Amino acid sequence: MDDGSCEFDIFGCTDIEANNYDPTANVDDGSCTYDIFGCTDSTANNYDPLATNDDGSCTYDVYGCTDADANNYNPNANIDDGSCEYDVFGCTDESANNYNSLANVDDGSCTYDVFGCTDQNANNYNMSATIDDGSCEYDVYGCTDMDALNYNISANIDDGTCIYPGPCVTSSMEWLLLQTRLVQIMMV
Repeated sequence: MDDGSCEFDIFGCTDIEANNYDPTANVDDGSCTYDIFGCTDSTANNYDPLATNDDGSCTYDVYGCTDADANNYNPNANIDDGSCEYDVFGCTDESANNYNSLANVDDGSCTYDVFGCTDQNANNYNMSATIDDGSCEYDVYGCTDMDALNYNISANIDDGTCIYPGPCVTSSMEWLLLQTRLVQIMMV
C-alpha cells in the first residue's frame, strides 16, 4: 500500500533555464536544451553549428569597391575586388593634340592644330594658327602691268613705276640692256 512516502526517480531536464525544463523531474538525464543564438546559415562566413536560433548576425563575402572616394564605392562590400573607378580629368577627344587615353572626364583642355599664316607681318596673319601652312601674303610693290617692260609678277600693289616701250627702248631686251647699264653706272 502506498502511503505517499515512496519516492520514484523521474528522469528529465532539471535546469530551470533550459528550454525543456521539466518541473516534475528529480533526476537530470542530460536532455536539457538551450537557445544558442548565432548564425545558422552554413554558407555564411560566421556560421555557428551550435546555434539553434538565428540572430541575424550572419556575414557573407561581398566583392566590390571598398574605397569611399571611388565613383563606384559599394558600402556593402567587405572584400575589395580591384574594380574601383576614379575621375581622371583631361582631354577625351582622340583627335586633339593633347588627348589623354586615361581621362574619363573631359576638362575642356583639348588643343587642336590650326593651320594658317603665323607671320605677324603678313597681310593675312592668323593669330589662332598654330601651324604655318605657307599661305602668308605680303605687300609687294612694283609694276603690275603685264604690258610694261618692267612688269613684276610678284607685285600685288602697283607703285606707279611701270615703264613702257618708247622711242628709245622698243623691246624688253633693250630695256634689260638699259637696266643693266643703269645698275653698272650706279655702282661706279
